[in-house]
Amino acid sequence: MTSVDERSFPLPSRKLTAIGHGIDLAEFPCARPREGTGTRLLALGRYSTAKGLDVVLAGVNLAGPDVELRVHGPTLSEDERHHRAELEALTSELALDGRVVLGDPVPRAELAELFAAHDALVNNMRAGAPDKVVYEAAAGCLPVLASNPIFDSLLEREQRFTRWDPNALAGAIRTLAAASTEERAAIGHRLRARVEEGHSVQSWARGILTAAGLET
Repeated sequence: MTSVDERSFPLPSRKLTAIGHGIDLAEFPCARPREGTGTRLLALGRYSTAKGLDVVLAGVNLAGPDVELRVHGPTLSEDERHHRAELEALTSELALDGRVVLGDPVPRAELAELFAAHDALVNNMRAGAPDKVVYEAAAGCLPVLASNPIFDSLLEREQRFTRWDPNALAGAIRTLAAASTEERAAIGHRLRARVEEGHSVQSWARGILTAAGLET
């Protein structure tokens, strides 16, 4: 049996092999940190309550007036359409209309360009299976702020926050904003190296061979 991570499989098993995600690093070239003022954050995925975007909005609000957020994703159900409307109302309630954009899905071919135009990806998905987009952003050398404990081997402590605590997210945003261009570039390169080691197409293929008993 195989799974992205041992913790993403519902039952403990000695037969389970963790193989990571198979990210094609050629699809996500390593981008230099964005030059410019302020902090631009990016969130990608469905407008699902499981994504914790209400906490992300609150964290952005607490982090300061120079922090912006752009969200892109689909609404695939009535519940998701309703939740997007709730997020739009919350954006107005927090007076974030000039700093937060709740956008529609973007073609996969545009992801690398989006990563290069932002300072970090924010992911507040509930604990469980890891969002692939986190590894894709990391492959593109984009710093990531995430709450899911499953990313503890990918992200450094300063890049992780407690899921329901907007103050913790705001602190992580401020820490990243205070980093120099060189420090942010170093974070990005470390993330890419970790994806290459454990979540690339090549490492995924090795995991499959190991699970099949063809490689040790």
